[in-house]
Amino acid sequence: MSVADIGAVLPAVLALPISVLAAWWTRRSGDRAAGATLSAAHSQASAALAAVHVQKQNEQELRQQTALADASSGFLRASDELVATVQRLSDVDHDRRSAQLADHGTAVESAFGPLELLASPDLLSRATGLLQHCRRLEKLALDRAVLRSAVAAMEDGWCDSDAEDCDHPEHGAAWVAWCFLVEWPDMEAEKRREERGLLEFCLLESERMSEEDAARVVALADRCPSSWSAMVGGPVRDPLMERFTSLRTEFVDAARSVRPHPSDAPA
Repeated sequence: MSVADIGAVLPAVLALPISVLAAWWTRRSGDRAAGATLSAAHSQASAALAAVHVQKQNEQELRQQTALADASSGFLRASDELVATVQRLSDVDHDRRSAQLADHGTAVESAFGPLELLASPDLLSRATGLLQHCRRLEKLALDRAVLRSAVAAMEDGWCDSDAEDCDHPEHGAAWVAWCFLVEWPDMEAEKRREERGLLEFCLLESERMSEEDAARVVALADRCPSSWSAMVGGPVRDPLMERFTSLRTEFVDAARSVRPHPSDAPA
């Protein structure tokens, strides 16, 4: 074959590989574009799923925070209502005291339940401390009402001028009975037995309470519970209520320190 013939054939021979190469390149470019599109779609889908997951997590955390806030408020409200009942129980008729107290004690126990499931260890510890004191207040409430109503009655029977130097028998009896009630737990057991009759006499002689009420006070004096001083308190201090206030403050501070998760904050 001459050079002229080769020159004529060569373009035709090269045309086929070039066309195949062009087709291959076009297909490869299309595959790359499709792959890039698919990758972008996959990334967008992953981002969307992640956003949905974060949103659901945030919503769940928000619901938990709301439930915890509601549980804390409910427990605090029930505790406050119990204490308010304990404080005014001495002014309630004796036969109605137990029923009023039981309703509020049950409410505190019920309100504590959700905190056991939702509260952090620190908050739960504060709530438990407050619950235990509420239980103590409920346990002592009836005796406290008997004792404090007697103390208040004796104070009402004092002389308007000088209780210690007053010659009025009812006033003097009220003063002596009040001194007994305040000092009773500090006396020796034998001394209390010796003074029991005088205590009863002064309670009745003061004409500030009925025989039934005086009998309840004397029965309590016979038992002389270890919490007597805390129940009777003093002219200024009320140890049981002071302790409640302290525990309540600790619980409130712990509840307020619970903050939403950072992911809950708006962007």
